Amino acid sequence: MTPDVLPHQFLPTEQVFNLRDVGGLDAADGKKVKTGQVFRSDNFGQATEADLDYIVEELGVRHVIDLRRPNELAKTGRFPERDGVAFHHFEMLHIAWESVEIEVFNDSPDEEIVRFLSQRYTGMMESGYKSVRDSLQVIAGGEPVIFHCMAGKDRTGIIAAVLLSLLGVDAEDIAADYELSNVGLMRWRAWRDATLGAPQRDRGLGTPAEAMRRTIAAIEERFGSMSSYARSAGFRDAERLRELLLE
Repeated sequence: MTPDVLPHQFLPTEQVFNLRDVGGLDAADGKKVKTGQVFRSDNFGQATEADLDYIVEELGVRHVIDLRRPNELAKTGRFPERDGVAFHHFEMLHIAWESVEIEVFNDSPDEEIVRFLSQRYTGMMESGYKSVRDSLQVIAGGEPVIFHCMAGKDRTGIIAAVLLSLLGVDAEDIAADYELSNVGLMRWRAWRDATLGAPQRDRGLGTPAEAMRRTIAAIEERFGSMSSYARSAGFRDAERLRELLLE
């Protein structure tokens, strides 16, 4: 079952299920994160031509950042080549979740899901730091950009969390924004079940806000702050991001 009315952050696409504007949140010094500049999404394997036209022509996206593993990219394809759109493959290196012997499913107890996700996320932020750094660098270039993974919730959620933290968005608001991916996941599942058939048991985990709260807290404990994490990863243009993306 999908919601009749999508949250306002979602953008009107037919078969891109988790496309959202990163902007609109309250940020540092009484400012807000600018809308119409940075977008987050799931993959484009099922996207219609109208969806792609909307992303390029209406949203004006000029950079697409793909955070996925090569086998995932091969499975659903890259964002199609379009004039004026640069494609960046910044794989977020990590141990594939399906290789992790701790099995957690969508119907597992909430605490197991939260613990599993926060452990995976903090691990990804260390092993995949180069993709975080490079993604932020493209965003700091100032042209409209979209970043994505498969479902647009985990690796994409990490990039969004670091970016929004650098802009001074409160951790609670970042966690609430992350949790919105549950809506995109619900939309995708409805399409999958109707088109491909439902699996016997769903291993695609949701996005409980507590998982992102714990991730942010863990990174702050390890590095001192999210800004310090970004600097440790090699990103030095946080002030440029704030100049570009706060209003």
